[in-house]
Amino acid sequence: MIKFTFCSLLALLALAGSSFAGVYANLEFGDSRETVQRKLKSSDMVEQTMPDTYISRTGLNGIFKCKTQLAGLTYHLYFDWNDHGNLDEITLRSNKLEQTDYSTSLYQAWKEAGKLFTQVYNAPAQDADFPKKNALAKSSMMMSHIWHKGSNESILMGTGKDQTNYFLAIRFVNRHVEPVRTVTKKAHP
Repeated sequence: MIKFTFCSLLALLALAGSSFAGVYANLEFGDSRETVQRKLKSSDMVEQTMPDTYISRTGLNGIFKCKTQLAGLTYHLYFDWNDHGNLDEITLRSNKLEQTDYSTSLYQAWKEAGKLFTQVYNAPAQDADFPKKNALAKSSMMMSHIWHKGSNESILMGTGKDQTNYFLAIRFVNRHVEPVRTVTKKAHP
């Protein structure tokens, strides 16, 4: 049985709401940068962490922070855009954790987030083991889970490394992502 904190329950409700209200909160794939910025500024789910004057210099990545925690961690939003400058992906990236927290705090958050997403989106199409810390190269992410939302959207979850710190990443992507299948060869006697 999962112990829900109030914040995790709010996050679960936000995720469930996203199945009919948009990708995340009221954001929709295909929104322009201006529309995304306007929607985020009026959203009750996120808060802006930097003055508007810096947005023109830095872009939207990392500027907005989720007001509620998910699986005990705080998240900032990062975006990817298609060739026409429209929203194509949203990544919720947790606060940075020390190396010593990888197999404890980060593992617990990964496990809890996986259970929450499974409750909202059913069984994942891919459900791999917790990525090994030494498998992550500097400035990389390794996705362990994939859930499908309809036929053209996927949600991926995994861990990442930024220099010497680690984080949990949840990606909402505007395409169907197939699970990675591996074949194990039997050793000959």
